[in-house]
Amino acid sequence: MERTYIALVEKDPGSDYGVWFTDLPGCITAGSTFEEACEMAREVLMLHLEGMSEGDEEIPLPSCANDVLAHPDAADAIALIVVEALPERTPEEAQAELEAFLASDEYQEIYGTPLTEEELDNLYEPLEEPSQSAISLKPVPDTSAGRTYAALVIQNPDDGFVVSFPDLAGCTASGSTLEETCEVARGALALHLEGLAVRGEFVIAPSPANAVWEHPDAADAVALIVVEALPERSEEAQAALTTFKSVAEYANSYSGNGAIAETV
Repeated sequence: MERTYIALVEKDPGSDYGVWFTDLPGCITAGSTFEEACEMAREVLMLHLEGMSEGDEEIPLPSCANDVLAHPDAADAIALIVVEALPERTPEEAQAELEAFLASDEYQEIYGTPLTEEELDNLYEPLEEPSQSAISLKPVPDTSAGRTYAALVIQNPDDGFVVSFPDLAGCTASGSTLEETCEVARGALALHLEGLAVRGEFVIAPSPANAVWEHPDAADAVALIVVEALPERSEEAQAALTTFKSVAEYANSYSGNGAIAETV
């Protein structure tokens, strides 16, 4: 049985991080931080697959990254993550965990009283598919556009998140939160593309999400994001940028002359 699926991460201002699986309707969870949401996703995927198996339901094969991005409900998603379900439990382990949870203070605080036998039986009924209004998604940009690239997100324990574009060497961005990093990445991508154009360098066409997942650096990534560069600047701004770069290059060439360097 497959136990690794790609999920979408969404985040609205003031809300938790939501995670859901396009292949598994009803398999959704959330966390107050990106890390917590990813860990919760492993647990909810395990529980969902167990429920389908016990109900003799057909378990679909995992979709590839391109197909997940093309899902009609992939909206307001800020990232893709690869989720491996927690290890499969034996029926005895599942029952023991359930009984421990029912007897816990956490359960009493949330639900008040233990579940009845009928309520326990209902725990194994398939979850309903989330309503469209509950998700409120819009399509994620496709990587075929010339200013839209797939990028890898790497998490540093002390410094937040770093984004890198496998197609564009040297194009990176960082932020303290995932959503901040996604926004900063748009500006970094725009500046990088402008720099390539100013220098007359060849701009590599965007790779599909599947190819980015197969990049060697993906082994350390916690997520994949699709980044659309900020709008191109006006011709006047581009001309000013070109002039500035020319002056800067001239200054660097003659940096040994203090008078010229100071004037520039």
